[in-house]
Amino acid sequence: MTASTTPSRPSPACTISPSPRDRTAPHTPPSRLIAAFCNTLYAASATRFLDHARETGEILLPGDGPVAWTTHADLAEATAAILADEGRFEGPTPSLTASRALSFDDLAALATEVTGRTFTRSTAPEAGFRDHLVAQGVPAHYADQVLGIFAAARAGEFAVPDPTLGALLGREPVGMREVLGEALGRPSGERPAAG
Repeated sequence: MTASTTPSRPSPACTISPSPRDRTAPHTPPSRLIAAFCNTLYAASATRFLDHARETGEILLPGDGPVAWTTHADLAEATAAILADEGRFEGPTPSLTASRALSFDDLAALATEVTGRTFTRSTAPEAGFRDHLVAQGVPAHYADQVLGIFAAARAGEFAVPDPTLGALLGREPVGMREVLGEALGRPSGERPAAG
């Protein structure tokens, strides 16, 4: 299994800044801040892409790249920590990501480990994948956006983990091993290992 642990380029930055009103009113509470938090792709999205694989064991998706899949719960906890500590971040802030970036090849291997069932990764042609989405009722412009996400992953747009989320949480972010164990089920009595 491969995991990206060294940044190939800088992670995108977002800005957290006071609203224009806040700049002229020094006693405005922190809830008046205009905040932009950079997140990577959500772990729940990865599990949604595995819906068909739950039955077949085949993960059939367009080509992808590593993604620092992050849980909504971890992001909510970190966002609350930032908002509760006025001035913790002002100006450019790092992305809030999990500590490892994993491709769907990696997720297939993890799914096999946590469930004891075999999961394989196959690459779907983009045009066929888009046609399948549209046939399932996904509007064409949304299907194109999904393909854009896969293209961005191939280009490394989501591949750079950042330690800020773990620092805000005071612990490692929840890993995809645990996420997949919960989503796909694991043999009874087994606890997930790190990952």
